[in-house]
Amino acid sequence: MSTVDKSFEDLVAEVDPDVDEQLSELKFTLWDIPLLLIFTALFATVFLQFFTRYVLNDSLSWTEEAARYLLIILTFTGALKCQVLDSHIRLEFIDNLVGDYIGKLKFIALSLTTFFFGVLAWSMVLLAKQTSFQKMVSLPYPKYYFYAVLTAALCALLVIQVKQIIWAYKELKR
Repeated sequence: MSTVDKSFEDLVAEVDPDVDEQLSELKFTLWDIPLLLIFTALFATVFLQFFTRYVLNDSLSWTEEAARYLLIILTFTGALKCQVLDSHIRLEFIDNLVGDYIGKLKFIALSLTTFFFGVLAWSMVLLAKQTSFQKMVSLPYPKYYFYAVLTAALCALLVIQVKQIIWAYKELKR
């Protein structure tokens, strides 16, 4: 059967994987609920910002700052889920090029990113101390709370990273 004789559904079936199969492979846990709540708050804030600015022609000043902070928090907390599933963006062709040394490369990459996240967490602690009395520009909260949430996310990420380093080290010894 030539490509011309095939129906559109046949062509789509060849290209697209089964959506039901993909949905069944998703790993949704109770730990995803805070991420969904943050995302919902971000969506509501951005919608409110859009609605008041373009429909009512009188924007709420706090929505832009709140959306910015929520997006940053969503990024740091979403990194936890990506790290647990090992689904961060990476160059897979490097994995193919490295071949047998992929375990060593993963161990080095985990070690370097753990060091980076440790330095970042320490920086967040210092920022939280220095901004404990500064209020956000348009919200009545100190910046300390924002940096405390980011510090907590980074500390959780460090715990996950250390567990994965231990696992990668055990795999290297096999």
